[in-house]
Amino acid sequence: MPTTRTAEKEMRVAERRKEGNKSVRSQTKTNVAKAEGVISSGDLDAARAEVKAAVRALDKETKKGRSHRNNAARRKSRIMKKLNQAESAAKGEKK
Repeated sequence: MPTTRTAEKEMRVAERRKEGNKSVRSQTKTNVAKAEGVISSGDLDAARAEVKAAVRALDKETKKGRSHRNNAARRKSRIMKKLNQAESAAKGEKK
């Protein structure tokens, strides 16, 4: 338990920040999951749009300090890799 008034206030502030961070992280996870789902469905135009939204969400989350930049970079890299593989597979089928 906090022993000073400032420590009590800091606990209250931390709780408010935690709630805000939780909703942003949850939305980012949803965006990434949506993008991965659309990529696996094979609709490349929709996949590009969803990946763009997911990357934007990851960038915003990192800029606000809600996640580490290397974590965001790793997640962006993975999702882009999946999109590129899907695009190259679709290109191979057309030939």
